[in-house]
Amino acid sequence: MDREGDLARLLPQADPMILLSGYEPQTDESAVDAWVDVSPTSPFYEVSAGGVPGCVALEYMAQTMALCVGFLRRSKGLAPKIGFVLGSRKLEVSVPCFACGERYRIRAACTYQDESFGSFDCTIRNASGDVVASAQMTAFQPEDGMTQEDLGRFA
Repeated sequence: MDREGDLARLLPQADPMILLSGYEPQTDESAVDAWVDVSPTSPFYEVSAGGVPGCVALEYMAQTMALCVGFLRRSKGLAPKIGFVLGSRKLEVSVPCFACGERYRIRAACTYQDESFGSFDCTIRNASGDVVASAQMTAFQPEDGMTQEDLGRFA
């Protein structure tokens, strides 16, 4: 299957904000492995840095979390829907940028999930398998039909 097209069906983002390049076939319902190939056409690419700034690690991990939830929703016949990162713990990014020409593998493993909230252990590894970023992330996905006013109650 065309994974790029499938990413658009699994993630609530639209191009050009789909940052992931692809994903591995899912073997575990509670985890997903994806990757990003960094090139000069990558969103957030900075010529002066020769890659994508390390702070984008949070979005790479967030989209991989969304991919995990997207698989679950698709298995139930549901479309992807928007979610919000509430926070991260133990965030570590050991690279100033994700280098051009490199492939980075991202893993999001769900440690808790209910109808609205989820927690994930996330890692990003370079081509050598070294962890270059990691975090424990928490996300909120509003219930279907929730309005902007309803969301204001959580602020």
